[in-house]
Amino acid sequence: MNKRRLFLSLTLLLSLTVVSCDLFHTREPEPPTKGGSSYLPPTSPQRVLQNLTNAVKERNTDSYVRCLADSLTSPRTFRFIPTEQSAAQYYGVFSGWSLRNERQYFDNLKSHMSPSAVPGLTLSRETFEYISGDSAIYDAGYVLFIPHDVTGVPQTIRGNLHFTMGLDRNNMWMIYQWIDLSSGSEYSWSDLKGRFSY
Repeated sequence: MNKRRLFLSLTLLLSLTVVSCDLFHTREPEPPTKGGSSYLPPTSPQRVLQNLTNAVKERNTDSYVRCLADSLTSPRTFRFIPTEQSAAQYYGVFSGWSLRNERQYFDNLKSHMSPSAVPGLTLSRETFEYISGDSAIYDAGYVLFIPHDVTGVPQTIRGNLHFTMGLDRNNMWMIYQWIDLSSGSEYSWSDLKGRFSY
């Protein structure tokens, strides 16, 4: 009798557990999480430009820095050459500019934007030329919109850029030299980097 009672009790308990847990019902899928990165392996110079534009829009520091040459994976060291005006104004800042400075500037810039702000980078008047199988030159005009909260610093900046791009040791493209060129009296990307470098 005890075995029968134990068997019935276990059967009842198991039945209640199965019914109450909905073990055999499909649940609704959760919506995808926001954030993340749309970074793609930079298998071409065009992918580097796409990654750079997306990194700005997504405010993704890691994706931004991954567009630039890293001496750990590249035979070349990243070099940024500011506009003449910015080089004079921020001499101490740009004299030893490195990948670390790019990361710091980008993080500082993000800290002055609200979480809902959406920056943007538009490239125009683009020219592109392969100078060898592992190097390319890219020139473009840029309009960079950064909705920051710093008084006296424009949110929209304009200028021209000149990228020298190459392959790293993993055959991935990166920017190893970035020359910023002024477009007159406009606030330039160099000015923005200098201002947000500290």
